[in-house]
Amino acid sequence: MRYDACVIGAGADGLAAALMLARAGLKVVVVEKSEQPGGRCALRQFHPGFHAAPFCDALPPMPAEIFQALGLARKGLFLAPPVASVALWPDRSHRFYPHRASAAQRLLRDAAQAVENLRERAARDAETPQRKALFAKLAKPAPWPDEERFAGALTDLVARAVAGADEGAHLMAMALQGRAADPFQRGSALHLLAPVGGSLIVPGLAEALASVAREAGVEIVCGVEVTDIKRAKDRVCAVALAHGEEIEARMVLSTLDLKRTLLSLFPWDALAKPVARRVGAFRMAGATARLLLALDKPPALDAEALRSPLHIAPDPMRMAEACAAWRAGTIPDHPPLTLRVVSAEAPALAPPGQAVMTATLGSVPARLFDGAWTHDKRDRLRDAALSAIEAVLPGTRETVLAAELIVPPDIEEALGATDGDLMGGEIACDQMFAARPGFCVPTPRMPIAGLYLAGPSSAGGPLGTCVASAIAAEAMIADLKSGRLK
Repeated sequence: MRYDACVIGAGADGLAAALMLARAGLKVVVVEKSEQPGGRCALRQFHPGFHAAPFCDALPPMPAEIFQALGLARKGLFLAPPVASVALWPDRSHRFYPHRASAAQRLLRDAAQAVENLRERAARDAETPQRKALFAKLAKPAPWPDEERFAGALTDLVARAVAGADEGAHLMAMALQGRAADPFQRGSALHLLAPVGGSLIVPGLAEALASVAREAGVEIVCGVEVTDIKRAKDRVCAVALAHGEEIEARMVLSTLDLKRTLLSLFPWDALAKPVARRVGAFRMAGATARLLLALDKPPALDAEALRSPLHIAPDPMRMAEACAAWRAGTIPDHPPLTLRVVSAEAPALAPPGQAVMTATLGSVPARLFDGAWTHDKRDRLRDAALSAIEAVLPGTRETVLAAELIVPPDIEEALGATDGDLMGGEIACDQMFAARPGFCVPTPRMPIAGLYLAGPSSAGGPLGTCVASAIAAEAMIADLKSGRLK
């Protein structure tokens, strides 16, 4: 069967893009490797009666206009207001409140406005096809809005905006959760422009997106992996599936990362050498591990803290030390750690009276210098995380019924993310703005006609949930209307 568009990946970006394309009158199919749609948002049972999304708890903010356009409100979802953020040390705590004025909150609002400016720029740049610019030698592109302000060190930016040490450490932990970055180095402030969690809670999102997509006529095929993208006359024409079948399509949208899309789904000689060099030089930065905890009872916290992200003993020097360990391929002694009691927000995730708590760890290497992730190494990381939790929440360890650790190679295997990198590439000065996704022009159009990129590696990927899919869908629709893909 022939389709107008084939979308690779049924995560939030893939489902949203497919929905937008279907509403424009296109015949669309989505192919997903996993047995259910949702990608990193999909829930699963990790212990009898206990459920969690293995790879994330919350997503970056979704722009209100995209949320409304997708029609998610009629499926019972809503854009939740920002929750408080809590930092816990053994002897003290600190809280941010979104509705209260503070220097740190002003900096976060400035970052949110910068993200909006960047998103608008990315959408404008995607409107005009510039295929040759993807591999031509170009002059340095014009600066993007707020590019210089956020290109410095996170410690410097925070020091100029925030007076208190605890408040500053808390803000840095919010920006770097689940990542590997030295807050003292240039470019680390860019993480403020790529928020991890925001106004959208994961439970229910995958089901809602899949439902509205199917209602619009999108066909979703799960449990099948795409192994190749086929070409004819220098443009895509089909995708090959692992079981031997092919799906014909005029356009292909990949929500996989840049390397996985261009280096794994095409023959080694299919790309022009300048393109292959640039894609090969694009740096991945998988550094996230996850610990899923089934608890016999919730932690001894007040109701507000139970619904807030809990940053454990943040300290800029320890963040820098953990990043150095990550670069050396060793397990950090004190990995940055953020907790969420996800069952406090969604009680159905745990049996009555019990709780699900997740821990997101940063600076965890995808590849260790001394070999594979053995059971002993996993146990060491799990024990380090549990010890850090016990130091600020005494008595928690004895309530643990089950603990499942997920390290970057597990994420790579499950999601197809190179090195387990959920951000689709290192957040750095030479890999953001006009340099993302690795070319000179931030466009969803790839160097092969009919191929488009959404997901985290794209220019809009780090800027908000479904931003990349909206930009890519608009470009695909525009190219069809212009007759470029007949």
